[in-house]
Amino acid sequence: MTKSMKNDTNFIEGRRSFLKGSAYTVAGATLAVGVFQTVASTPVQAESKFTPTPKNLAFYPPLEEWNSFSELSGEDWKRGGTLRNGVQSEDNPDGIKATEYMLVPTSCSNCEASCGLTAWVDLSTYKAGGQLAVRKYMGNPLHSGSRGRNCAKGYATQSQMYDPDRIPFPLMRAPGSKRGEGKWVRTTWDEAMAKIGKKMGDTLRVGDEISKKSIMYHVGRPNENGFGHRVPHSMGLDGYDSHTNICSAGARQGTIQWSNDDRNSPDWSNAKLIFLQSSHAADAGHYFQQAAGRIAEARKKGAKMVVMDPRLSNSAGMADLWVPCWPGTETALYLYLANRILNEKGINGEDLVNHNFVKNWVNWDHLMKDREYLQVLLEKKYIKSIPEGNTYEDFITMISEMYSPYTLDFVAEECRIEKRIVTKLYDMFIDAGARVATYIWRAGPIGHKGGWMIARSAFLPFVLRGAMAGDKGGVGLHHWHVISVNGKGDASTQHGARPPKVDVWNEIAWPPEYPLSSYEMSHIMPHLLLDTEWRDKWTKKGLKIPEKLAVWMPRMYNPVWINPDGFRWIELLKREDKIEMSFNLSPTWSETNWYCDFILPVGLAGERHDQHSEATEPKRWLSFRQPALRVALEKMGWKPKDPTRATLEAHIKAGLGEVWEEVEFWANIMVHYVDPDGSLGVRKHWASKVDPTRAVTIPEWYQAAFDKLPNLRKKAKETYPESKYPNYELMSAMGTWLEEDNIFKPQERPLKKVGTKYISHGHEYDETQVVKDEFGCLMATDAHGKTKAIGVEVDGELVQGFHTLTKKLDFYCEWFKDWKWPEYAIPIYPTTKEDRVKMTHVVSQVHHDFMTKDNEFALNTVFRLPYNIHTRSVNSKHLMEISQNHNPVWIYTEDAKKLGIKRGDAVKVTIEDTVSGLESGYFIAMAVPTEATMPGVMACSHHAGRWKLKNAVEIPGFEHKLGVMGLGAPLYDMTMDGKIGTLKPTQGIVEGMEENKDSWQFKQYNRDLDNIWWDGLSGSWQNAVAPSHPDPIAGNHAWHQKVRVELAGKDDVIGDIYVNYENNMKVYQAWRDDLTRPLDETDTLRRPQHIKRPAVPLSDKAYAVKLKA
Repeated sequence: MTKSMKNDTNFIEGRRSFLKGSAYTVAGATLAVGVFQTVASTPVQAESKFTPTPKNLAFYPPLEEWNSFSELSGEDWKRGGTLRNGVQSEDNPDGIKATEYMLVPTSCSNCEASCGLTAWVDLSTYKAGGQLAVRKYMGNPLHSGSRGRNCAKGYATQSQMYDPDRIPFPLMRAPGSKRGEGKWVRTTWDEAMAKIGKKMGDTLRVGDEISKKSIMYHVGRPNENGFGHRVPHSMGLDGYDSHTNICSAGARQGTIQWSNDDRNSPDWSNAKLIFLQSSHAADAGHYFQQAAGRIAEARKKGAKMVVMDPRLSNSAGMADLWVPCWPGTETALYLYLANRILNEKGINGEDLVNHNFVKNWVNWDHLMKDREYLQVLLEKKYIKSIPEGNTYEDFITMISEMYSPYTLDFVAEECRIEKRIVTKLYDMFIDAGARVATYIWRAGPIGHKGGWMIARSAFLPFVLRGAMAGDKGGVGLHHWHVISVNGKGDASTQHGARPPKVDVWNEIAWPPEYPLSSYEMSHIMPHLLLDTEWRDKWTKKGLKIPEKLAVWMPRMYNPVWINPDGFRWIELLKREDKIEMSFNLSPTWSETNWYCDFILPVGLAGERHDQHSEATEPKRWLSFRQPALRVALEKMGWKPKDPTRATLEAHIKAGLGEVWEEVEFWANIMVHYVDPDGSLGVRKHWASKVDPTRAVTIPEWYQAAFDKLPNLRKKAKETYPESKYPNYELMSAMGTWLEEDNIFKPQERPLKKVGTKYISHGHEYDETQVVKDEFGCLMATDAHGKTKAIGVEVDGELVQGFHTLTKKLDFYCEWFKDWKWPEYAIPIYPTTKEDRVKMTHVVSQVHHDFMTKDNEFALNTVFRLPYNIHTRSVNSKHLMEISQNHNPVWIYTEDAKKLGIKRGDAVKVTIEDTVSGLESGYFIAMAVPTEATMPGVMACSHHAGRWKLKNAVEIPGFEHKLGVMGLGAPLYDMTMDGKIGTLKPTQGIVEGMEENKDSWQFKQYNRDLDNIWWDGLSGSWQNAVAPSHPDPIAGNHAWHQKVRVELAGKDDVIGDIYVNYENNMKVYQAWRDDLTRPLDETDTLRRPQHIKRPAVPLSDKAYAVKLKA
């Protein structure tokens, strides 16, 4: 057959016919040598650009061919391929179809990683008179972080783009209807902006302190770097909330105390030991696909992997060592490692402590100088005596003794781990030297009261071994490896500079009980707004606290469903006396926007502009997310009527709908509706510098933003010397940029000095303004008389150091002592039951001390499902087929036997708080007995259990119904009476889709809806049952719950929930009143000023506080 193919005239002529029809680049051009010999040796081999059978899957065209690139149809290939049929052309109409594409680079938005994507825009269909559309999303091979690879979430972007239930135009709550009734009318973008803009403008014109706290932009997963922060900042508001205190604030607190950076950044690829307190490697961790790939590479080179997790996750299942640790006791295990490192020797008798690193880069000298604090350690019985001297050797001797109680026997009992596992973990840790990589993020630190101490203690053994030096194979810090310029396009605006600092402090986001909170206390926003007694208490003390919000704006956030105490959120959002106006920037339905006044459809990953960068490797790269259809149209010569609304016009022209994007939306609403005459001082921050009569355009904004990056700027000028917007053009063409590579140990970089000027973070300080303190820290006094550290002397060299007050890693967090928490200013954990009571702030609410009956368990809720995207999977049929709204309760097999529970049984899971002793209610779940969770610990992911109250919405005057979350949410009945809330399933997904399967929207992309087979009825909305557990220090919600489990009753159905949300309020209040140490009349600041609040920059006036006794 090979011989006949080589010499067959029809075959060769077919190949020549193909070439006549291929006037543009075709798939496989760069891999022509990879075809089978039978094809490569034909007479037309040199002319052909098709590669029917490449040797590998790295199959992207070169960048210069992205504007016009053809690929053979996979479906048509089934007829026999080009070897048999040739390629379709005028001369060969029966050949295999080839489609011309334009590849538009963008980036994924389905998790935080910002992996590069290319949107494959179908030009063939468009040129033949059809609709312009994205046929598929693939990776971007230019992207340093993702390297052309994507997980299922990336490829699912296309199914989300053409979701049959997508909201196609702006919606407004029907006049006369109540929030939550599901009555909507169609509106226009301008009508919505006029109403919203007037409300915002009227609020700002009041001009008092309360008005500057009454507009709240509530961003969940930002997936961009800084633009959202600029929205309230430009209006002079302290009005930004995030989702971080339900996500990662515990780990951030522990990292801040060490480094004044809120997360670490590992070098997975070069590590010898991957140490995970999470499921990053194979499940769902931060930067999932990018982390997983680099971990796999390290293991291929011989690295070992340890996974500390109470359940046998996919990651734990593939690890070299699974460490099932009782939830919340991980601190004890980390301090055990520290104990052995300090008190034992290596196999050759050498010290295990990396003395060079610890002596030079840890603030031990500050601790040893503070004799008053050493007395505190003595009184707390952390140490037996105060060292006579204050040398480094005295420090090592002291902490060696201090951590000696964390023995193998203690840890095995406390953590409920077999001793052999603990010993093996230690051996693996030591064997890897300083090349141990970890990423401390959700998991334990977000699950528990005192979870932040898990992160604080986790880094101690890494510090002692030198693995926190930011060197190859070890652990660095986030700000070293990230780029944030999305909110820095100010030079393109009429004002031309950043808005001034905001001079108010919003207690609804940053209440006085939580001065050290890592992020905004957004998960208790309803509790604060609905608690009149709390507000009156602080008003009498002199604070000015809003009793309502004028405008609330959630974006990429679904707090009704994902936050604890969901019925409390519903109660707040329904009350127009508390939330006067609300709008959601979203193209998809959610449990939250069901209760909003407006739903405004902005774009998904390939439908909007963002600069997005994450610290996934020791480099600084960025992604440029952009709307594929707009870019394609513009490259083909299309021009918008209004350049400030180009994305909206492009999406309408391409048939996607009236879908806009945040950058253009905010610029337009500010310029034309919030501050049309400029009297509020807002308009100038959004009006174009080139033409102040209009809003800034996308090319103008991003040209200015990317100008902040010198290497990008230089390359753009070289590549596009005649362009007005070279930075924007370069990023639009590539979709990604690598600004800096090989970033290791930046704390050791020399402190810059030019002449007599020291230069630190863009500021210049004359050497006459700089003094060196007794610890070698260079202290500079600025023009305002403020003193701050700008560098440190190490081994006789002046270097930049870390971002702490000491410019070193803070083992001793001195400011923590000053802010009322002296007992926790160092990594510590109680070793007796008596001490666990005294030190309750760092002891989990699900500690095994609280489990006294056979049917009482710790419930592990915080793990993710691999292809569930928080609350953004419900609009993807492919991802929902994987996860199916399914969150069963995992229970250890022997525990299940004791309780008579079998696989598939409905079980009642009742939540009981261990601080207040109150019950919150219950949810009915499906039981799955398994060896994959440790005894006494149940597991139920809080990332599934979606619901809706209607299958579809009728829009007056519009011929089609709008489906509501048809792919992923069953139908439920809900009741609420002010105290008790219930939810009960009434219809599964399959039946609901039957009602709407003849979808009017994007039919050609949804011909397979008959393939939906999952009913979604094996999930429960457990988050609503969970009360809010605000950690008294970090502020984060402590997710894990103590539960009581029993077989469900005859009338109970999986998916039922019953919630006493009146009790839930009391639980929150107990955590607040019994555990916190609030501001008082002795305080002069709201918060330590060196711990920068995220988002909105504040003035000294905002930080200042004076409370009445």
